[in-house]
Amino acid sequence: MKRRDTVKMLILSLLLDGLNQREISKRLNLTPQAISEYFKELSSEGFVEGYELTDKGLKWLVEKMYEVHTWSEDILKRVFSAKVVALALGNVKRGDKVRYWFEGGIIYCKVDRDYNAVALTDGRDEEVLIKPISFKPPEKGRVTIYQVPDVALGGSKSIDINKLKKLAKNKFVVALGVEALVACRKAKLNAVFFGSKYSCIEAAHHGCDVLAVCTQSLVKDLIHILIDEELNYSIEH
Repeated sequence: MKRRDTVKMLILSLLLDGLNQREISKRLNLTPQAISEYFKELSSEGFVEGYELTDKGLKWLVEKMYEVHTWSEDILKRVFSAKVVALALGNVKRGDKVRYWFEGGIIYCKVDRDYNAVALTDGRDEEVLIKPISFKPPEKGRVTIYQVPDVALGGSKSIDINKLKKLAKNKFVVALGVEALVACRKAKLNAVFFGSKYSCIEAAHHGCDVLAVCTQSLVKDLIHILIDEELNYSIEH
């Protein structure tokens, strides 16, 4: 639902409680001018007359409330029916109370008094299906971009190998561009090359900090994708 429709829905619902424009302004933390503009729009649409809802306005409000109800109900179903595949540490049996956590982009679980899920299948040091009591996705990882000049400007010959090794510590490493791949090999880093752009995004969304070793001419495109995916990043040279 659009934000404007949400505000209009709230205004109409508050009119049912007998509130006036000034009271609605305070309740919604909006300026009186903003509320006045909304009232003009609601009036022109035939939803209100003065401070009274018209039949048309009431019908619109009911339809929007039903949309919100359906949407929230769907979310609740997904939350409470969520089933997650986790890697069991040790022996886990169906019905066991387990604790799950994210580590390196993978979900792990083990039998624990401080539990937050219930096991749905058996497994020992292998994948099991669990039902979280309250599933919380991992915090997004941060992407560090290490720029490697294009070959015409020095390529991998001009990078600081030691710095690259330090930046890669405890990070998922990807290489974008041949110059970047060679730089990773010189630093003895096991970097993902094919599908590296998408691996970078996927790993960050799964909570991994990522080092994206990137040929300079490809950096701009990578940054656009990171912004679109709402991922935090920094650039190193």
